[in-house]
Amino acid sequence: MARPPNPERKTELLDQILDHLLDKTLAGLSFRTLADGLGISSYVLVYHFGNREELVNQIVTHIERRHDSVKVPRPEDLSREDFREWSLATWRWTQIERNRQLQRLEFEASLHDAVSDSPRESAAAKYEYWHGFIRDWLLSQGMPSDLADTAARMHLSGTYGLQYDFVVNRDRSATEAALLLMLDYFFDYLDQVTAPEQQRV
Repeated sequence: MARPPNPERKTELLDQILDHLLDKTLAGLSFRTLADGLGISSYVLVYHFGNREELVNQIVTHIERRHDSVKVPRPEDLSREDFREWSLATWRWTQIERNRQLQRLEFEASLHDAVSDSPRESAAAKYEYWHGFIRDWLLSQGMPSDLADTAARMHLSGTYGLQYDFVVNRDRSATEAALLLMLDYFFDYLDQVTAPEQQRV
């Protein structure tokens, strides 16, 4: 009877695989090229991952789990200043070069999901999680629910767009300047819709 794969060894392998993929694509991935790149036997990869589809699924899951290291507060515990500081700290974490490359791979996997017969759907689930987080924060700040849902989507999509901008253009200062401007507009809109009716312009 074959021994079950060691989960610690699998995690070590996934860490090595992510390092190997920092300048490569998921589309070009095969057991042979990966084994050659890591200096191991392709049998090791087959033993731990079974087939290419499961290997890619495990890689994408491992990429997405990097967010687990980011502390996520409860939305209702954040003041406006807290929300701004948390947004900026999270943004700057994504600007680390390793995270930029992992974001590139995550975008690649998400786009593949859109045309796959058996999508992972983790990208959509992650989007919905953050959409709900921002919406709940806006609700806690007094924004009406019909506006909060749309404003949260606009803000999150803007953030994703700027992450894509940074992945493609690598201009850290330009994307951060755009993020700061987006946050200013976001808070201005929040002020506008939560102000007493007689104070609205």
